[in-house]
Amino acid sequence: MHKILLIATIFITSFGYTQSEKIIIKSDQLDEANYLKADDFYLTHYLYIDLFLRENLFPMASTKDVLSILKAIKTYVSADTPLKIEIEKPGDRSYLIKMAILKTDDGHEILVAYTNWNTREQLFEKEIDIANDSYTRWYFLNGNKMTYRLNMSDKSDYSAKPKPNLAQAYLLDELPENDGKIKSTIDDILKEKNLNISDKILANLVLLKYHMYLRDSSSVVKQAKYLNELFAEHPQEPSILGLKMAFNAAEFQIELMK
Repeated sequence: MHKILLIATIFITSFGYTQSEKIIIKSDQLDEANYLKADDFYLTHYLYIDLFLRENLFPMASTKDVLSILKAIKTYVSADTPLKIEIEKPGDRSYLIKMAILKTDDGHEILVAYTNWNTREQLFEKEIDIANDSYTRWYFLNGNKMTYRLNMSDKSDYSAKPKPNLAQAYLLDELPENDGKIKSTIDDILKEKNLNISDKILANLVLLKYHMYLRDSSSVVKQAKYLNELFAEHPQEPSILGLKMAFNAAEFQIELMK
């Protein structure tokens, strides 16, 4: 059977010039399965960070770029049908992504993102080579939950986590019953006296993400404004540089979820 191609050509303007980025979606059959039931919060959180920002794979992607790829993944990937994505990058080899759903022996499902990025050599290979340092991400699917493998509840000792990290773990793990613990954990943190600026910002950043998960638009706007103020008050604080990058990604995710 000939492969059916869904081709979207996207023009990106950056640094004062225009370049063409062609995104090609390929599958043996582009049937609209709408198989993935994961909440858009998790899809935008994990896949934007992991497929675009991490490893500097495609950091200049616009919201239109990201949305076109995420929509294709959510629409066409199923347990029977993997999806291949090719992003043609001027002056470089194309960035290749393969999305597939695998079933485990115990009946659970895992969404896997394979790429042609060689993490050891720091370059795009000609093809995806799963056995040779190919950058790959695995996500456990559980109803509307989607959890990166290292964020699974059995991968860490929750009793040993500092409270800001515990609140984040509750938000991102696979257990629906932990959702009800997020807000109270954050409230406990923010009541502490002499809270350092790093923990204060992390707690408020997790609170922002929690509001995003709940689709509480007015609280998202208010919380993002407050975090911008906190960062502006501490422009030279080295302990929050990584948190500022995480906040920038969260602001991009807010646009994706609109």
